Amino acid sequence: MDFLVVHSLLLREPNLLLPLLELSNIDKEDSDCYQLKVLKSHESLDLSDTGRVIYVVKGHLLQQVNNLKQNKQTVNAIWMEHDFIFHNVFQATHYEYIALGHTEVAIYDANVVLQALSGQAFFPDLLIDTLKHQETLFYQYSHMLTKSVQERVIDIIKLLSTREKDGYHIPKTVNYLLLSKCCQISPHTAKKAMQELELANKIIYKDGKIILDHNSDYSDS
Repeated sequence: MDFLVVHSLLLREPNLLLPLLELSNIDKEDSDCYQLKVLKSHESLDLSDTGRVIYVVKGHLLQQVNNLKQNKQTVNAIWMEHDFIFHNVFQATHYEYIALGHTEVAIYDANVVLQALSGQAFFPDLLIDTLKHQETLFYQYSHMLTKSVQERVIDIIKLLSTREKDGYHIPKTVNYLLLSKCCQISPHTAKKAMQELELANKIIYKDGKIILDHNSDYSDS
């Protein structure tokens, strides 16, 4: 098996940063180097300005930009389970991270991580792969904003819901306010889009659950 084959195998999901971190000598008893935090729904992740590597163990993190002048919060990325976030590592950012539902995150000191893993043979490739994933996520999210309102709503619902045999089971945390922030529309517009999906029988109520049909497509809004 040559290098390129091994390399492609190593970059399979989930990426290998986590096992490399687990094998490193990072002192998890030192709260300056490592913290495991459990966040309630809508709870903000309190971070200092120093570089941090955030690993989403469970749940979702909304990456939010706060516009103080307009008193408006806009989601510009949604981080999923097994994602790594390099916060203030390569450039200063002013993002806020909000938990969607019960969320668990592991927070590492970025300098400690880079020092501990810099000697690993595949670490540069894994780091590049992680940063490419981050760029792809940002691009996909910005591209979503070029779509119609109903397309945005369906995309976000599918992303944040659990796929079951009868459709996408929508959690209670996905409400009009959340959809408006994620889709960059007003709560009224989000509510209207949901009502249109209900009238088209693309969203149904079954045994107390809200379900989006698997075959939901888009129509002009």
